[in-house]
Amino acid sequence: MNNKLKNFTLSPRDLAVFGSGLTRPECVRADKEGVWASDDRGGIARVTQTGVAELRGQGVYEPNGYSRTSDGAFIVAGLKDNRVFRIEPSGRVSVVLEQFQGKPLGTVNTAWADVGGRIWVSMMTRQERWHQALNTKPDGYILLIEHGQARIVADDLHLTNEIKVHPDGRHLYGVETLGKRIFRFPIAANGDLGQKEIFGPADLGHGALPDGFIFDEDGNVWVTIISRNGIVIVSADGETHTIYEEPNLEAVDAMVTAMQQKTATPEHLVACAGEKLNLPTSLSFGGTDGRTVYVGS
Repeated sequence: MNNKLKNFTLSPRDLAVFGSGLTRPECVRADKEGVWASDDRGGIARVTQTGVAELRGQGVYEPNGYSRTSDGAFIVAGLKDNRVFRIEPSGRVSVVLEQFQGKPLGTVNTAWADVGGRIWVSMMTRQERWHQALNTKPDGYILLIEHGQARIVADDLHLTNEIKVHPDGRHLYGVETLGKRIFRFPIAANGDLGQKEIFGPADLGHGALPDGFIFDEDGNVWVTIISRNGIVIVSADGETHTIYEEPNLEAVDAMVTAMQQKTATPEHLVACAGEKLNLPTSLSFGGTDGRTVYVGS
């Protein structure tokens, strides 16, 4: 990690609210058309400084991780639908995938469309709701959809969260939230994934549950730590640097204890919320020079 990043930190005064009127903006993306966020009213919202300018799509039950295709459509994971959707630029919604081998998908977290048109889908767990996996063995997995066919390319992941193909196309990166780590797989030409690698530390720290991430131009990965209300940078050489956090230490300790005792509930995580940065889930570089970071929550 270069020295500029090692010495870079944020303070509460560096943070400001962008937009208004959103409902559960779990996943945020900035592109040439503006800033977009998943919105629990059923689709994807384009957000401006003054509020929501446009809600595209409807009927998706708790939209979560999403991506955009080359023709401007959104590929969206319905966290409570347990399905994958496509929202056209016109706003028309269709179902891409709703079961695999005749069975429900489980809790669908993120749908990532790569430049070749393939769709990578992360399932937090095979169970109907993500929090049912808090006290069980890892059963998350990743599907690849290609030419209308789906197949499992990775399995036994510990609450699989956001996934993305690296801009160079060589690796699929992702988050194991309950594993407290970032992973990556080399991608073969046919879409098969190679040996799983841990990117950075095998454990991000006490009660540090990662959620979403973004790549910077130097190959570092910026990660939201939802449980500690923080953002960390993980570099290719394995270094980790916290640029901001406001942990509710009492709540974090209670959550860790509950996980150890197999009694954890979603309320343990909710209790960890901060005041300025509240349960951050995703982030995206944007602005005129690409140096503004938009954080979903």
